Amino acid sequence: METELIIRNLSNLLPANLNYSERSNAFLTNGYVSTANNVYFNSVRFAEGIVIKEDVGQGYARTFLNGIRIYSLESRTLLADKTFHCCFYSKDKVFQEAKTMLLDIVSEAVESNERTMNKKEAEKAIDKILNKSLNQNQFQVLQQQARYMLPK
Repeated sequence: METELIIRNLSNLLPANLNYSERSNAFLTNGYVSTANNVYFNSVRFAEGIVIKEDVGQGYARTFLNGIRIYSLESRTLLADKTFHCCFYSKDKVFQEAKTMLLDIVSEAVESNERTMNKKEAEKAIDKILNKSLNQNQFQVLQQQARYMLPK
């Protein structure tokens, strides 16, 4: 299956045990249970040229966002990484944090090249990318992004 080949090809970025969850509209890793009876797993989402990996913890009453990592599909490198402590999980929180992280990446790139950027246009483009990663069928997005992931 093409999806398994793509995931295997990204083994330096992603765990091999990803399974698509329709309910979450994301690829999830198998969870593990801590001695405190909390479940920890990763949620992986794809968008145009990037992978967003969420570190998630589920306790008895709440789900927590423990971290977000954003990777480049083309270079297969970590672009941004942020950890959280006692941060309740929500798609809105993932969206806002990932947006801030991506805006920081773009701002740094623009500054290092001594250019200027239209912040509103950058936000609009990032919103579009993140909306796709959170709302469009991730199984289909993965297949669309295969050009970045399969060996050339």
